[in-house]
Amino acid sequence: MINKTIKLFEHSDATLTTYVLDDGEYETKNTVRPAVLICPGGGYTMISRNEGEPVAIAYAQRGYHAFVLTYSVKIDNPFPTALKELAKAMSIIRENAVDWLVDKDNIAVVGFSAGGNLALSLGIYHQEDFLTKDLQLPIEQIKPNHLILGYPAVTLQLRNSETPAYVIELMEKGLIPDMRGPNIHEILLGKENPTEEEKASLNLLNCIHDRVPRTFIWGTYEDTLIPPTDLWQLGIKLYEFQVPSELHLFEKGPHGMSICTDAVKPAEQIEGLSIPQWFDLSIKWLKQGKKR
Repeated sequence: MINKTIKLFEHSDATLTTYVLDDGEYETKNTVRPAVLICPGGGYTMISRNEGEPVAIAYAQRGYHAFVLTYSVKIDNPFPTALKELAKAMSIIRENAVDWLVDKDNIAVVGFSAGGNLALSLGIYHQEDFLTKDLQLPIEQIKPNHLILGYPAVTLQLRNSETPAYVIELMEKGLIPDMRGPNIHEILLGKENPTEEEKASLNLLNCIHDRVPRTFIWGTYEDTLIPPTDLWQLGIKLYEFQVPSELHLFEKGPHGMSICTDAVKPAEQIEGLSIPQWFDLSIKWLKQGKKR
């Protein structure tokens, strides 16, 4: 496996980590494989480790080259900073497609939570001048062929506006990342106390069009951060614009379950949950889809 970390821009700490499978031998030599580019979540305040390498390894085990984006976060890196980094990462994969044996016409962006927001943003904005002209990259170099969105932040109208006391306690004990500080609206807008109109401008439902790549969406009814209505409404919007899509809502399970195996969660948290099925479903969906 080619496992290395590539710096995306001189002026930022954003990186792309590669999990490129070794070339095969005998009848599998020179096999060109599809790829996934993974955007972990973290509320644009941090990068979730559970939604990075474990996901890459899971896809690699199924024959996909995998890549993990570590993008810029926090309020001093407002939109479209992370989006430009994602577009640059996509271009690097396609530039190296021959050497890495990547099918450059079969690359999915996989995003979780805020990373789902980022992935969907590339699906929406890949044709905009602030990406193509600023980065001097053609549309076909940065547009994903597929999107896989796990509990994505779409409207940014979160279910709970206040952090529960038990979550604060866990953060103070260092058991989960401390995500207090500027909220996701303030981070993306690069300013504190934005107006309601400014916050509404971040709602991606209002930006869907017929050139969004085919999209796979999944989440849970019990997610206390991302309301299931976000996912329903995204599915409806994609249907209205005739974008091929698939939606899976699982009854049980909290936010941030990633691949929902013992690689990322304690056994008692995942026992009996049907969430892990999303991964196999995503593989079948990738294989059944026509390239767009």
